[in-house]
Amino acid sequence: MRPETIEFADKMPVRAFVRSVEHHPYHWHDALEIVQVLEGSVNISLGDDELLLHENDLAVVNMDELHRLAKSREDNKILVVQIDAGFCRQLLGNRYLFLYCCSHYHEAQAPEKYKKLKEHVALLIKALNGKPHADRNKNIENILTATLHYLTYNFDFLRWGYGTAAFDEKQVERLRQLAERIVESCSQTVRLKELAAEVDISLHHLSHDIKDKFGATFQELLYYSRIEYAAKLLLSTDRRIVDIAMECGFSDPKYLIKHFKRNFQCTPSQFRKAHQANDKNLAAQPKYQDYPLAEADQYYMHAP
Repeated sequence: MRPETIEFADKMPVRAFVRSVEHHPYHWHDALEIVQVLEGSVNISLGDDELLLHENDLAVVNMDELHRLAKSREDNKILVVQIDAGFCRQLLGNRYLFLYCCSHYHEAQAPEKYKKLKEHVALLIKALNGKPHADRNKNIENILTATLHYLTYNFDFLRWGYGTAAFDEKQVERLRQLAERIVESCSQTVRLKELAAEVDISLHHLSHDIKDKFGATFQELLYYSRIEYAAKLLLSTDRRIVDIAMECGFSDPKYLIKHFKRNFQCTPSQFRKAHQANDKNLAAQPKYQDYPLAEADQYYMHAP
């Protein structure tokens, strides 16, 4: 059950559904996910970030990103679009990709970017709702391809950071190399000085570049990558905290505990106790009601 397995039907690399969610516990999956609120509001946790999404808000859940959904004080109805990771990698390549796309954060500063993305999603839903015909699957794949290209250029975290002004391509390439090493770093020591040499830039320049663009130091980014991996191990295994700490690149469990508390506001043991479950119990935890996908079409017809 963790990670969650997603099955795509009819040889299509995408599926979509509309549902009202009461609770969906922490999970992750090898698929890119777009969540848009059609009615009401919903609480969403992306890694250690807790957000309240309102009607017409949209967020992207990255491939293998830890997340959960929960009902807020009002009822909700949400659209979920899930895109097969294999299709994404075949289209975009295997290079590190992290999309920073959540209208809650900066739609007000970049309204046209989000408006265009929602138009892409609306076209995709219309195609998925369409009647079967000879070119239906090809038409859906074409729209999906255009949507992914739009997403990956306009919301790539390494291109935009938290802002609305794109970095130059030379900076993007440096940051991509850096990100790939961070993601691969759980089992090895990674030093910024060595990375600076690899990308042919001074340590001082690279250190300040990272802090200025991402609002976090290299070490903070590195620790978060390791902490999210630790959270997945806490949820999906019964391994000892000391063993998880070692696998995640911490020389002593106390450092895992320190950084885990900083990100998730609880200890690893408290997190496991609150959120781990066996397969039987976990399967019973998600509580939601499904609706016809056509309801999303109706929403887009009357959307602002």
